[in-house]
Amino acid sequence: MSIRIFLISIFAGLLYGCVKESPTNIEGKDDLTDFTGLKIGNTIFYHVKYIFHDDQVDRHDTTEFKMKSEIQDTFRDNENNLRYLIHRFRWNDTINNWVSYKVISAYKKTNFYFESEDNLLIKKLYIPYILNMEWNADTHNNNDSLHYRYLLNYPIIKINNIQVDSVIHVKQQLYKTYVDLKRKSEFYAKNKGLIYRVYKDLQIKKGDTLKIEKGVEWYYSIYQFLKGK
Repeated sequence: MSIRIFLISIFAGLLYGCVKESPTNIEGKDDLTDFTGLKIGNTIFYHVKYIFHDDQVDRHDTTEFKMKSEIQDTFRDNENNLRYLIHRFRWNDTINNWVSYKVISAYKKTNFYFESEDNLLIKKLYIPYILNMEWNADTHNNNDSLHYRYLLNYPIIKINNIQVDSVIHVKQQLYKTYVDLKRKSEFYAKNKGLIYRVYKDLQIKKGDTLKIEKGVEWYYSIYQFLKGK
């Protein structure tokens, strides 16, 4: 799998900033600032890679599979939010077909894009995109606060030989010490939604991110998109 992100490294130093929120009712809007991809029929196919590390037993195992995420229906919740049902499937080589994996819901309201998954409601995106905008993504739950922040936007990136236009980067977590590396980032494309995700929870040796002692890595990368009607 080849993933190339052009222009500038996502690890470049960026000015820390915070912009005051200005609530606006954006339910149902369809404009050029929409990175949620909330449209019935929109389907994204992902190549997924999972890596398990345990240096003590000399294990660095990689598992790869295909997944698709399809927006199938809508409903109104008890607060009258218009929610989109997103059905996720995993490809099964044994039966040569897609198998249901899970169903999540998503909606837009008051400058935010929400996703509900595994009984957690998360503010995934702030609308519209503003460079260095930071928000608490976890305000509806009892977990520790999750501080998301927009980093650079990319006019063009190339993933799995697919050219994708107008992409934004959401930094969800970046924590590095002499022995730990925790990183979570997601990339969203205009009118498509999530196109790339990276998750790392690793124990490293002497600050060297290439010398991994233990932990896991997840990578999701788009390889096909079908537009809804």
